[in-house]
Amino acid sequence: MTMERAFARSNDSLTAIYEFAEEILSKNAVGDAACYSVHLALEELFVNMVKYNPDVDSAIDVGVAIIEDKVTVTLTEYGVPEFDVTAPRNVDINAPLAERTPGGLGVYLIQNLADSLEYEYGDGRSRVIFTKESGV
Repeated sequence: MTMERAFARSNDSLTAIYEFAEEILSKNAVGDAACYSVHLALEELFVNMVKYNPDVDSAIDVGVAIIEDKVTVTLTEYGVPEFDVTAPRNVDINAPLAERTPGGLGVYLIQNLADSLEYEYGDGRSRVIFTKESGV
């Protein structure tokens, strides 16, 4: 089962995105841990796309697919510069909070939650593909 929908490039779209994802996840009895990972990845990726490309007006396409025992989430945006979320991040998660520099923790979390994380870029189109075992 696969569903795809375009969402306005605004943090106000998050509730609608959660509802969209939950519709397909609940219909397919995806496990709680996988649901949590999918929701967190959706939030982090979508918020980063909105935050770091504020002058872009195009919607962000969100796809959720469940094939066999895997949940695949795809976020695609257009007219943006390249930003490879699969590239290693220098995040010291053991540093005291007062010594940490802002940025990178969300991408680090996504990289560690995903069973598979892919990035594609071409002609101003940026696509992130996050895959997680469904836990069924």
